Amino acid sequence: MEEGFKGFLKHYGIEVRGAEIEDLRGLVKALSAVGCSIGALDRFYVGYKIPQIGKEFDLLRFGQKSILNIELKSKSTEEKIKKQLIRNKYYLNSIGRKIYAFTYVSESEELYLLQDDQQLKKTSIEYLLELLINQTIDDAEVPDALFNPSDYLVSPFNSTKKFLDGEYFLTKQQEEIKNQIIESWTTSLEAKFISIIGSAGTGKTLLTYDVAKHIIESKRKPLIIHCGQLNHGHSVLIENGWAISSVKASKHYDLANYDLIIIDEAQRLYPEQLDAIIEKAKLGKCCCIFSYDKHQTLATWEEARNVSARIASIDSITEYKLSEKIRTNREIAAFIKMLFSKNRLVPILSDGNIEINYFNTAEDTKKYLNGLDQNKWEILRFTPSRYNNEHHEKYSETSNKTSHQIIGQEFEGVVVTIDQFFSYADNGELIYRGKTYYNSPKMLFQNITRSRKKLNIVIIGNEELLNRCITILQ
Repeated sequence: MEEGFKGFLKHYGIEVRGAEIEDLRGLVKALSAVGCSIGALDRFYVGYKIPQIGKEFDLLRFGQKSILNIELKSKSTEEKIKKQLIRNKYYLNSIGRKIYAFTYVSESEELYLLQDDQQLKKTSIEYLLELLINQTIDDAEVPDALFNPSDYLVSPFNSTKKFLDGEYFLTKQQEEIKNQIIESWTTSLEAKFISIIGSAGTGKTLLTYDVAKHIIESKRKPLIIHCGQLNHGHSVLIENGWAISSVKASKHYDLANYDLIIIDEAQRLYPEQLDAIIEKAKLGKCCCIFSYDKHQTLATWEEARNVSARIASIDSITEYKLSEKIRTNREIAAFIKMLFSKNRLVPILSDGNIEINYFNTAEDTKKYLNGLDQNKWEILRFTPSRYNNEHHEKYSETSNKTSHQIIGQEFEGVVVTIDQFFSYADNGELIYRGKTYYNSPKMLFQNITRSRKKLNIVIIGNEELLNRCITILQ
């Protein structure tokens, strides 16, 4: 029978520990004692995880008008129960239905409910039974389709008020890294070097800024050095007392005056800037965090400097890697991989988040871009040369943000342009045959990875790229 049960769990993808089964047994026994039938317990998801986020719930049942969540504990404190249920409701609220969040403690046979005012109260098994009986279930509903993982990644730059108000949660992986960083740093008496590495959409910006927020709330002083142009979100944070500097202006700061130094987008540092920061951190016995993605460079010479490797070679540096994609939905992530490499084949499930528009001329393209709803779309352009006119300026408005201006930011809907000079090399990699001061494929990658939900690909006179995009989406 044990082997059969294991096979049953494997078939349905259920991960449940032995202790949880005993807690579940206690809940079922309590419900049965007040007249609950087997049928009333049907349609629960056990150990459900939100796609890409990894947030797990012990028991979830999705009704047409409400969602029932029951967490199982052998024993716990009311403080811990409340904290978990508040987090659960945060993730479930995006669905837009009434949330009933319970915790059943098997050792004491007590049932707790998180009320609408976020207060915890003990409630009766009979009340839970009433909800079970009266909940209407839509059997055809697919829970994975109810969640948009990108909703849970709050940007310190584009959702600054939410960030400052603490209206977000870190993923389990982010939480673990944060706790390890804080613990190791507070026990160190010498200069300490840490790196946080993550590709676009893994949440490294939120994690690093959350660490800074934690330090500020602990009445200590962090300094953030941003290796790019400061944006509006930075300005809001500075107005709220944050110490943030561009890398060019950071030479005016005495690092010894700060408890923590964070270098954001560190892959864009010059070697001499990196050396100066390391030296100052050692003298001031600072904790120094380098946050970076080696793929997010915008010029050939930035890539050639290979600052990422220099950071990795710092003596005794502790390295953390974020592996979980959050912001970019799976459709867009798969599309980007196949767009930039013709030889890549990644499974893609088309959810209508990507649209393709084709024009023969720069003039027609510009008319289309100017007519787009700016509340829906963020039109991103390539950073132009300061010395020469470049082809992409013919269809780009100077009022639109450049690749350099949007470093670290994210937008609900992004528009990118692909003109006739984009093509594929013999090895299948995307290249640009025109002349630009900055690296055009890298700028396209920077722009396209800023999308949270929607992507609008505008192609100008390039049938090769049009055919590739259509092939990917088919």
